[in-house]
Amino acid sequence: MKDHSLQGDMQALARLAAADPDRVLCARFLPAFAQQGALVLLAFHNELIRALLPARSAAVAGPMAGLIRLQWWRDVLERTRPPEHVLAPYVLDMVERGQVGQATLLRLVHSCEVELAGGRDLLAWQGMMQDGAGALQRATGELLGVEDTSALQQLELCGMAYGAGAMLRHWPALQQSGRFICPEGAATLRQQGQVWLEAAGWSRLSSPLRLLGLPAVLARRDLARKASQAEQPRGLGDRAAVAWQGLKALRAFDRS
Repeated sequence: MKDHSLQGDMQALARLAAADPDRVLCARFLPAFAQQGALVLLAFHNELIRALLPARSAAVAGPMAGLIRLQWWRDVLERTRPPEHVLAPYVLDMVERGQVGQATLLRLVHSCEVELAGGRDLLAWQGMMQDGAGALQRATGELLGVEDTSALQQLELCGMAYGAGAMLRHWPALQQSGRFICPEGAATLRQQGQVWLEAAGWSRLSSPLRLLGLPAVLARRDLARKASQAEQPRGLGDRAAVAWQGLKALRAFDRS
């Protein structure tokens, strides 16, 4: 980025993205030229998620504080408000360079808006997952120049499956958080995540798409866990599975 050292940029972005260790791990296997952009995307997503925290005290403040924060980001993306946030110039630079679509980033904003103020039925939840975890994975594909609509949809499904698996893994805590979780319970959540994972067909994807859809590796493991294993920390097996598949996909990507 302009007027910044690459090393300084990466360190700052890594700190902002650190709240999402699973996706940070997956991003480490992307080609070097995409590393900074991936951290920008994760940091941006984490900033949006912060707007959901007031939901935990909705009886006091309601969703308005979070909606105001989200509207601020919507205005920044639509260029009707100055980018007065340390992260905003990086995000806008990516849009200007054509590295990620403005519409994709606005979907991430919309997903959080739905969680704060939308309906609470299964259809609303599915849409929220597609515009949230799905759109984030799509943005990663756009970052590496994927333009094929079908390929981008498969990446969305990888992201949605990961989101369902992560929700299942943290189910007990999420039930107490006020967050918008699957309204039909953990069994439906597991089933829906498995449907998304199968539709994504991660193992059948081309090498570049497997690299971009690495969170699906964690999704498969999370969705296969027993309910009694919820809230357990990530183990070596999870990280090793991502590393093994990531290295294989990256080598294939480099050869292509």
